[in-house]
Amino acid sequence: MKIGLLFIFLLLQACESREPLSPVTEMPSGWKQQNSGVSTALGGAFFLDAETGWISGNKGVILHTTNGGSQWTPQQTGTDKLLVSIFFTDPKHGWATGDSQTVVQTTDAGADWVLRDIAVAQADGVTPISKRKKDLTGLFFVDAQRGFIIGTKGFFIATRDGGQHWEAVNLSFNETLTSIFFVSARQGWVTGDGGAIFYTENGGTHWVRQITTTVKDLHRVFFVNDKTGWAVGANGTILATKNSGQSWKPQSSVVPTFLPGLFFIDENIGWVAGAAGTILSTVDGGVRWTQQPSGTIEFLINIYFANKEVGWAAGTKGTILYTQHGGAPPPLATKKPPSVKNDR
Repeated sequence: MKIGLLFIFLLLQACESREPLSPVTEMPSGWKQQNSGVSTALGGAFFLDAETGWISGNKGVILHTTNGGSQWTPQQTGTDKLLVSIFFTDPKHGWATGDSQTVVQTTDAGADWVLRDIAVAQADGVTPISKRKKDLTGLFFVDAQRGFIIGTKGFFIATRDGGQHWEAVNLSFNETLTSIFFVSARQGWVTGDGGAIFYTENGGTHWVRQITTTVKDLHRVFFVNDKTGWAVGANGTILATKNSGQSWKPQSSVVPTFLPGLFFIDENIGWVAGAAGTILSTVDGGVRWTQQPSGTIEFLINIYFANKEVGWAAGTKGTILYTQHGGAPPPLATKKPPSVKNDR
């Protein structure tokens, strides 16, 4: 399936998604609802630690917390566009990107967000991003200076001076690019429609396409070191590699649903999230995936962990879920057998 704008597709389809396993809402859950204060879809997430983070979404929403999500405070972004992705290079400096070439930047932790119509250098000259007619689906900064933005129709740009100047990256790929992740200053991966994964080992100067043996759209990629990583996507697709992507092997997700959320703490402990409140976890690198009752049937678009215990999932209708126990449900209460009094 070819998607003009991945994120909007997810939002529009969320209410019609079928629940993969049931009844999750009737089972004890290790995830608790937090009050986002909004009813719009949320999907971008970035946390500095277990207390401080941001979540972005539709209608220009960016929410900020400094207490783990006990309170979420809306920040003024100056736009009503969908903000798909958000990333901070330090506690003060951050970027968010989204629909209709929207780019916003902050230098004060989001107290002020400024719209940027960045200029993109390419072979035929310099063009403002507002003229490119592309929707932006992801971004990643390797450090304060080097960053990347991706989008629909193969849109891919890079900066090496903190966003003052941007230049086009040519992948010879005209479909939607969906996520980008770097594990170091040199090694990075980009996913896209049709099972596409691209790899760089020189900081993004040159990219090569890796063989994935799938044609399913991939929506997020995540690595824990220079060798070990995963990618997730449509129809319950989970791929894993232990050799930097030289070979990608499918893992069984046990669900047929859309999986756009992915996060790992180390080579063993990780989670994926998706349609109809789906959250899966693994403690063996994905050899086995187990469903965690989430307590919701909303479409979960992203999942993010500060450590192996504390994490959040964000989705449609302002949904923010929170766990302090790695998402594991509480142990079932066991009743003590009645005492028996023996008559003598």
